[in-house]
Amino acid sequence: MAGVFNALTTAVSGINAQADAFTNLSNNIANSQTVGYKASTTAFADYVSGNLRLNSASQAESNTVQAVTVQHVDNSGTATKSTNSLAMHVSGAGMFTVSKPSGVSSSASNTTSFQAQQYYTRNGDFYQDKKGYLVNTSGYYLNGYMVDNTGALSNQLSQVNVANIGFKPTTTTTLKMNAEIGKLPAQSTNYTPQSYTSPTTTTYDSSSNPHKIATQWQESSTNPLVWDMSVYDADGTGTIAPNDYQVTFDNSGNLASVVDKSTNQQVGSSTPGSTVSIPISAKYAQNDSQHMNFLLGTIGGKTGTTMVAPNAIPSTTSQAAPLSASGTTLTMGKTLLGTATGSNQSYMTTPMEVNGTQVAAKWTQSSASPPTWTVQAVNPYDSSSSSSVQGASHTVVFNPDGTMKTVDGGDPSAAKTAITASIKGQNYTLDMSGGSLTTSPTLNADTSALTNDSVVSGTYTGPSIQSDGSIMAQFDNGYSQLIGKVSLTNFNNFNGLRAVDGQAYLATSDSGTPQTGVVGTNGTGSLAVGYTESSTTDLTGDLSALIVAQEAYTANTKTVTTADQMLQSTIAMKQ
Repeated sequence: MAGVFNALTTAVSGINAQADAFTNLSNNIANSQTVGYKASTTAFADYVSGNLRLNSASQAESNTVQAVTVQHVDNSGTATKSTNSLAMHVSGAGMFTVSKPSGVSSSASNTTSFQAQQYYTRNGDFYQDKKGYLVNTSGYYLNGYMVDNTGALSNQLSQVNVANIGFKPTTTTTLKMNAEIGKLPAQSTNYTPQSYTSPTTTTYDSSSNPHKIATQWQESSTNPLVWDMSVYDADGTGTIAPNDYQVTFDNSGNLASVVDKSTNQQVGSSTPGSTVSIPISAKYAQNDSQHMNFLLGTIGGKTGTTMVAPNAIPSTTSQAAPLSASGTTLTMGKTLLGTATGSNQSYMTTPMEVNGTQVAAKWTQSSASPPTWTVQAVNPYDSSSSSSVQGASHTVVFNPDGTMKTVDGGDPSAAKTAITASIKGQNYTLDMSGGSLTTSPTLNADTSALTNDSVVSGTYTGPSIQSDGSIMAQFDNGYSQLIGKVSLTNFNNFNGLRAVDGQAYLATSDSGTPQTGVVGTNGTGSLAVGYTESSTTDLTGDLSALIVAQEAYTANTKTVTTADQMLQSTIAMKQ
């Protein structure tokens, strides 16, 4: 009788095992069109309760069978073309790192809160939700490494958001001069040397930080066709490498030649029509070096940098003046620093040599209401802490009419004596009482004399993704800029991951530690953008297996029926 009961128990376990296999097969078939789905298979294990005879391997007594679901997360589905331009297929072993929302959101900040738990998936069918996040069809949000305000890529994972991306000005590579710097003399031996300071132009470094640059020109006292020219930092935010050029014009006021005074070598060619370009180097707070070409014009050309006839009036006027020196007092004349209603303004006087070094007065607006500025003496060619010009920063507040209200919180007359500087160890007083603001809405400054090639504006048209995982912002001006990078994760044992809803997985001790990085690192592979990964379900094989499972299930039910008949026959023997 024990054998009959054992056979009955075994048949029931067989029914359960085939039901489990049927469940796995039906799940595979149901998800045959699910993006990133990983089909599983069923393995069967025999349970042995003991032996009928001692030391007899051939007399084992089998009690049950167990069905074990086997994951195949390491299997890759084929790449399928998608109409979604943000869809991604991983060509390699990596999995997308994703998050789930916590259910708490802020309508005020238009952001979503997320769980700290990291999930992993091959469902790369991502689209942009109404808040700008990239979320896949299963509701998981893509994680990556976003770019910060300086343009640097973060090393911390965060949810990718591509909403309302602002255009960052492009790095300046070229400056261009288009100015009439002075008049040709009526007499070559009897003239008053002229000077010219160009308006500033706002340049941008590799992190899109703005800086102001200007040029200073001084006519020779012995030859009216020869000028000294230098380029300097006009807002004190960086350092322009010292430069000094001798620019010579012909009798028509056109460029004739340029000589680098530091080497006494001619710059470029003196052949008519040749472009005159001088190199300019800058270094900024992040220790970033920036190299720019400064185009003065062409040899013999009537555009670019020129002089006008004696009876003509230059179309460009000097935009700044140097300090005047009297003993140990440096004075700034009457100067409009900016507007009374503006913000983030700055002004710098033209550099002048004092005690063997270059000195200028730097003004920077620190508040718009009331108009508040700081002023100090600087060396425009050296912004380092070891500069030969050392001066404390002083605060000046202006009245609504543009006149000075206070200096360092006190009487505005202190502008004549309170501002001091040490120039190569010698103490000087800076008289800044000539500074004021205009009540006009603008300064009407010349914006055409000195220009650069930076593009400063663009309308965001949407995101795109590249095969290396770079997430780019596209703009209507034709430029694209990096927003962030997609992250991918690798595991030592993908089949040790724990499956959760939505084709996603959790790391376990069996899977090993997640190895997360940008696309291509840790053996994660690359991306095929505009494609998704198809399900790994083998419909033909699973339908065949389904028939086998059905027959096995039926056979086990037959065993149960036969065992029942045998039991009934045994009971009938007593009757």
